[in-house]
Formats: sequence, structure tokens, C-alpha cells
Amino acid sequence: MTIRANVFPEATQWSEGEKKAMDEYWPVLVRVLPHDVVFIADPEGSIMGFGSSIGPQYVGNGSAEMRLVGALREVLAGGHLGFDEVKGVLRDVLPLEDEMVGTVRESLLSAFFIGQRMNRETDRELKAHCLAFDDELGPPIADVKSLTHYGEPYDIAIYDIF
Repeated sequence: MTIRANVFPEATQWSEGEKKAMDEYWPVLVRVLPHDVVFIADPEGSIMGFGSSIGPQYVGNGSAEMRLVGALREVLAGGHLGFDEVKGVLRDVLPLEDEMVGTVRESLLSAFFIGQRMNRETDRELKAHCLAFDDELGPPIADVKSLTHYGEPYDIAIYDIF
């Protein structure tokens, strides 16, 4: 919702009902939600209209989460990241295995992935994602006749490449 409020075309930004609900419930939510969720909802403390310093002051815990929060600020503002920045964030959180649980909050990592997709990640961002997983798991081997197209979010476009 943060990205929709900030950078999406007006027709797809918050509806009047969403605005009314947030105006009514945000003052309560900001007091009871975990700080990471408040940060995701209002990273600069300016979207909800009710002044909260949680988002602007939120930095996360530990170096991996701090790097993720910094990248997430850019993503939630509708921006794009460089190849090295994306790969650095992913190196911090991979492998996604049980012993890594707790390195970063799942809410922040989820917002990072969802936010990049909503912003229509650039070629360099997509390449960083692919190579980070290749570094972790090895290059994938696929004997396929067609691939799913990386296009507009949710367009479900399939193209034959052979």
C-alpha cells in the first residue's frame, strides 16, 4: 500500500474507503503494530497523516537487517536499486534455511521482494536476483521449450522462445 500511495498512477492509488479506514484506525495501529510493520506502512512518517517517528527512525537490528532497511526505503519510495545493492541484500539473507531464521525479519524481506516486483524491477535488479541464487544453489539446468516472460506484474504472459 505504501508504493500505491506514493508512486502509482492516481487511478490505482488508495481508494476513498482505504483512506478513510487508515485515517480512522492508523492512530491505534501505530501503537500496537510491531515497529517493522509500521516502518513498511509509513517509512517516512508522512503517508498516514498521523505523525509517527517510528518509520523515519527505524533502522532494524544487525548489519543484514540494516542493509535491507536501507534498500527497502528506496523500494518503498518507488525507486530502483543497483546490481551490487540487490546482490548484497540477497547475500546477507541466503541461504533461506532454518539456521538463517532470525537474520532479518520476514516482514521486511517479504516487503523487499513484493516491492521490487510492484516497481517492475529493472534488468539489473532481476540479474542480481538470478545470480545471487545461482551463487547459492549453482546455475539451474532446464531442458525446456518455453519460458515464462518477465513482464508487467500479474500479466501472466507466456512466450515461446524456440
